[in-house]
Amino acid sequence: MSKVKEAYVKQLENDFELELSYQEWLRDNFSQPDESEVNEMEHDYFKQPYYRKNRIIPTRSLNNPNYDPIHSA
Repeated sequence: MSKVKEAYVKQLENDFELELSYQEWLRDNFSQPDESEVNEMEHDYFKQPYYRKNRIIPTRSLNNPNYDPIHSA
């Protein structure tokens, strides 16, 4: 086998071993949230949804002073 092919096969093996070890770590360290955690997440979500937050939207672009959405199309 050529050295390039050997290196490619070795890289594939290393990638597989890394992915397998990550999947095993996930299996051992994470679980589904229980009912109290789900309820807490729902409470936090409904308490202040992202679309109700105060946001200041400037009339001009702050990072590109030449941007003009009306005339750019």
